[in-house]
Amino acid sequence: MNENNKTTINYIFYLQTKLELDNTYYVLAEVLGKINISLLPIQEQDLKDIDKSKKQHVIVVRNDFSSAFAFNNIRKNFLEASMNSGKLVVYDVSSFSEIENAAKFESKNVYRYFQLPLNVKQIAMTVAVEYYKDRNAAPAAEWPGGRRAKLPSMTNSN
Repeated sequence: MNENNKTTINYIFYLQTKLELDNTYYVLAEVLGKINISLLPIQEQDLKDIDKSKKQHVIVVRNDFSSAFAFNNIRKNFLEASMNSGKLVVYDVSSFSEIENAAKFESKNVYRYFQLPLNVKQIAMTVAVEYYKDRNAAPAAEWPGGRRAKLPSMTNSN
């Protein structure tokens, strides 16, 4: 619980690139569930419509050609724009290569690539650590305000 006695619901979206859920989803959901993170499957259209007032985290698994092609279409349609704005963090678990501009997105901390074959439980733990780091990060410090100091006038008003 946080200071306001409200429970915080921790969740990460799982972008479905196929109609049926992959076995990877169930393994990820089990591991993340043990550390108080819910893994929510989401379709492309629902991802477009989610609240973008705060940063959202999305896991994408591309382990066959159909999921890779679907992800490329989603990425070109709106995913890259959301990552550019900093409102969407994508964890790309793939047996294919990284996306174009991966270095730019990684420098903004909105893209993380995991090359398959890899232990899915280790991926889940890495995602959880990054999720909690992002959620608990202090907001950027703002200038405390005030105006620029002015020197007193050098003219004699007497």
